[in-house]
This record gives sequence, C-alpha cells and structure tokens, in this order.
Amino acid sequence: MEMKINMCMLFELRYDPRMLVTPQIGVVRYITNFGHDVTWVLPSEGAKEVRKETLEGVSVFTVPYRSGKGLMEYVNKTVYAFRRARFVSGLFKQEQYNMVFAGDCIFDTLLALHIKRRYSLPFVLELGNPVEQDGEFHKVYHSNHKHLWQLISKINVYLLMHALRNADLVLPISKWLKEDFIKKGIEASKILPLPEGMDADRFSDADGDTIRRQYNLDGSGVVVYVGTMDKMRHLDTLIHAISEVKKSEKRVKLLMVGDGNDKTDLERLARELGIGDDVVFTGQVYSDEVPNFIAAADIGVSPVPPFDFYKFSSPIKLFEYMAVRKPVVANKEIPEHDEVIRKSGCGVLVQFTGESFAEGIIKLLDDPEMAEEMGEKGYKWGVTNRSYEMTARGVEKRCLGLLKDSI
Repeated sequence: MEMKINMCMLFELRYDPRMLVTPQIGVVRYITNFGHDVTWVLPSEGAKEVRKETLEGVSVFTVPYRSGKGLMEYVNKTVYAFRRARFVSGLFKQEQYNMVFAGDCIFDTLLALHIKRRYSLPFVLELGNPVEQDGEFHKVYHSNHKHLWQLISKINVYLLMHALRNADLVLPISKWLKEDFIKKGIEASKILPLPEGMDADRFSDADGDTIRRQYNLDGSGVVVYVGTMDKMRHLDTLIHAISEVKKSEKRVKLLMVGDGNDKTDLERLARELGIGDDVVFTGQVYSDEVPNFIAAADIGVSPVPPFDFYKFSSPIKLFEYMAVRKPVVANKEIPEHDEVIRKSGCGVLVQFTGESFAEGIIKLLDDPEMAEEMGEKGYKWGVTNRSYEMTARGVEKRCLGLLKDSI
C-alpha cells in the first residue's frame, strides 16, 4: 500500500476565506493534489466558536482569537494558545494524523513538540525569519519596558532553538537562513530550504484594465509596490525614488498596494515632496486581487532594507511580479534579489537608496522593449525553477522519508 501523508499544520496566519494567494496555501494545494491529506488549525478574529471550513482542498479549523496591542497582544496570544492547545490535543485523539507541522509562532512550536513526543510523530518546522528577529522588532516598537521585552526575546530565542534541535525536518525560507541555522549547530541533513516561489496558475488571468481606470493610471508609467508598509521597511526610500523620477519629467505614478503602520507617514512624505497626486495608496486588498494590481503596472519594485535579518529573506513580491511578466527593480544587498535577478534576467539590480532606485526605474521606462523582454525572462525562469509544484514535490519527498523512518 502506498504511503500517504496525513498532516496537521499549526499556523499563526489569520484565517480569511480569500487567502488564496498565500504561499503556504499554494504549496499545500499541490500536496493535496498529490493525494495527501492536510488539516490547518488557524486563528480567526471573526469566529465565536471553533468552525470547520474547506479551502483549496484543505480542511481548516478556525479557532476564535482576539487581537490587541502591546502587552495585551501577548496576553490574548497566551489565552488563544491554551484554547488552541486544548482543541488540538482533542483533535489528535480523534484523527489519525501521522505528522505535525508548525510555523514561526513559539506557541505552535511548543505545542507541536508536545504532539511529537506524545504520539511519536515526525515534527516539521517552517521558519521564515532568523530566531533573533523578534528581538529586533521589540527594539524598534517597544522602547518602553525594554528590559521586559529583552527578557521575552531571550526566552523566545531559547525556545525556538530548542524546537530547531528537536524538529525532524526544518524548512527555512532561504538557503542563507539554512546556513545561519547550521552555524547555530542545527544538523544540515535535516534542513530543506523552502524559498518563496511562483504560482503561475493564480496569476494567469490577471487583468489590470479595471485598476488603471479606477485609479486614473492611463497615460502614465506605473510602478507597483505590493506588501506591508511597516516602519522597519523604510519605504520612504521608494517615495524619494519616485520624486527623483518625476524630476526627469517622466509621467509616472506609484501604486502602493497594502497597509501598515507607516502608511500615514508615507502619505505625508509624498505630499511634502509635491508628488501626493502621483502616489496612490490602495490600503489593504484581498490577496486574490493582487494579480490585477500588478497587471496594471509596468514595473514592480522590491525595496528591502539591507538589515542582517532581511538578508535571510525570500521576498514573495519578487515572484508575484515575475508571475505577471513584469520587470523588477530590486536592491542587490538582499542575496535572494541578487541571485534570482542575475540568473533570470528579470530586472535591474540597484542599491537601497532613492537615487539608485530612481535610476533603475528610469532605465526601464526609457526602454519598453527591454522591460518587456525582462518580464518574459522572469516568467519563464520562475516557472522552470521556482514553481509551487516543484517546491511541493521536494517537501513531499522529505515528509514521506520521515514517515518511512518512523515505521
């Protein structure tokens, strides 16, 4: 009888019935297409009781969660963690799962470790950030009670390292994060990099005409940024870049797709630079609408600050632009940017400065034929080298190996 994966996945990702373009779902969809079973347990701010949903062939249990700010967020997370732990423990008693999977959330990793030991199941751990990133976040946003936050960060690092050492398979977001884990003493043989990739099918019907009309973009070169507008992202660099492009008398507009705690300040900066009418802030949009926003643009930009923890990243926006055949301007300090763009020829590498990004944007606006060729190269390379199906096959192979070893 052929071996079959029956995996329960614990994620901090908030449930939304339209979360179809989320990378984890893209990979999981292919795993279910291969004939395996996957169950997700997710928090839901809209749920008043545990509910069962079905999303892209995946069984999803949504557990009620209440958000908060500062310390209250941690209190709510703790309450939620106990509620979810009780539910998951009951779920494993009822169902015949043969594997448990957890993401970055420390509560999930501890619960998964408990499940692994109690039921003697393989434990798969996916991490999208270095273990120290939580501490860097607190330095920026929690200057009050800094000693308390430092203590919380140290505990978090200790527990994540404990989870890494005890996981049967570790899935870091990039090969650079894999190298970081190896330097920290994690066994190389149990690490499989799981970088972001392309879900070409999801983007195949992208149509930007409605977006261009809605936001009055016709007649202008359109640059799109898709992603969070967090202060740690330093997106003022991008606003300054567009200001520089405008000085060269280019008819250009910047489409900022997303939301975050820096959005208001970025809007203010655009007005101060006299380009308030040339920068369009859409606010939060559903993930299944993202392809149309990208299709409305001529160029995609991926500015990522060259902080150490970001250098381990694999920016999903890069592959979203490639999936819609858009040329990319991205800063070379991020290894994933540098490698993908050099190998694929999908765009222009620049430095993380407003002047450098402006030069890259102008280069593409001045040569539409070259820009179109870069977009086509990016799409072809992504389909060949970074499809979700390829990624899912790699995960499937390693997971089946764990199941065979556990017999």
